[in-house]
Amino acid sequence: MKFLYIRERALKSLFKVNLIVLLACVIAFGGVNVVNAQEVRDLKLDSLLEELVKSHDRIKASEAQLESVKHQLESAKGAWLPQVDATIEGGKENIKKPDNKETQFTRNEQTISATQQLLDFGAVSGPVDAAAGQVKEYGALLSQTKQEIVALGITAYLRVVRSRELVKYAKRSENSVKELSGMQEVLVERGAGYSYEELQVKGQLAGAQSYRVTQERELQASVNNFKSVFGFAPTEEEILLMDTVPVPRKYLPGSLDDAIAIAFDNNPMLLETQYSLERLEGDLRTQRSGYFPQLEAVLEAERKENDQGTSGLRYEQRGTLAISYNLFSGMQDTENIRSVKSEMTSARRTLLDRRRTVEESVRNAWLELTTLRQNSELYETQANITWEFLGLVKKKKATGEEVRLLDILVGERDYINAISAKVATDIDIIIAGYTLLYEMGLITEDITEI
Repeated sequence: MKFLYIRERALKSLFKVNLIVLLACVIAFGGVNVVNAQEVRDLKLDSLLEELVKSHDRIKASEAQLESVKHQLESAKGAWLPQVDATIEGGKENIKKPDNKETQFTRNEQTISATQQLLDFGAVSGPVDAAAGQVKEYGALLSQTKQEIVALGITAYLRVVRSRELVKYAKRSENSVKELSGMQEVLVERGAGYSYEELQVKGQLAGAQSYRVTQERELQASVNNFKSVFGFAPTEEEILLMDTVPVPRKYLPGSLDDAIAIAFDNNPMLLETQYSLERLEGDLRTQRSGYFPQLEAVLEAERKENDQGTSGLRYEQRGTLAISYNLFSGMQDTENIRSVKSEMTSARRTLLDRRRTVEESVRNAWLELTTLRQNSELYETQANITWEFLGLVKKKKATGEEVRLLDILVGERDYINAISAKVATDIDIIIAGYTLLYEMGLITEDITEI
């Protein structure tokens, strides 16, 4: 009995040890999986854009539309090929003839025919041209959708980086004011400072705190925008790892006129309208073909058994040329032609209007880019001047001269504000550069890799 008791205790101890080891392994491997799951997400902008183009619903919908019209093009081309038909029929046939003879047979008939269009004056080539123009039209629409989504992704990413930097400098400004506010309180308590200066410092602190809260709200809004574009919200740790990307300078034009010329040649919105004109020209050829005859070659073979009251088998083969010509259709052909011509006029007017819209967008994007570059230089100058001012104030204080803390406070605030404005403007320059490329029609999913 004692042996059994000892054995039972040993087994229980072994079970506990195994259970602990098993739980430790589960926790360890589970922790590894969690870490790996966190490490898998790549927040490099080029990787995000590549995945965005592959998975975005709007792009997928546009790709499906393009695939649909490609099938329509192949369907239209099928009209050039022969049309082969087969017919099989059978049943009872009862024929009563004038000489009072009556025949009753069980008959059957099989027919196979092939019809080839020889001359149609655009009845087939017109729909083919129209379908080809539609493929180009939807191709331009897909390009427009991709460029729009990529531009949204770049802007959403850089907005997060911009807001993060502004929050950082806002906190830095707030901490600086807090430090000086504490120093002013000590001076007032010792009788070496003035209470009104303390109130001024506290007012500056309230303003700095309000600015910090505003920038934190903007950061959260930019994260929300990031999530709406990419489908997930980055964590605080991931936001810290996000970085800016340069604008590919080789695509940036040297002048405004060059930018407008490139946009006229590459903007997908303009290309879509131009291709719609090609589609309408095909439609016009189709409608005009109604004014002309159609020439077809027909080959036909028949097998008949007990047909038309004649017992036995009969075989027939025919080869013919058939001309069909509609003489009057109630003015349908004329009205259809007029309808297509009106659509073509509308497309041409739309193209002119869109060219003006694109030109305006390019001009505004160019203006935004050049203005931001000027502001960046001015903010840098302001930061240098305020830094020199702070240096002089601190040197004056080191020599024992009277210096108001409010002067130091204003200098610190202006310097931090100038630096933060410089950083934000530099990011805005990148956004403006990509916006200009978007208006020119040069955005691609790998644009940030260049």
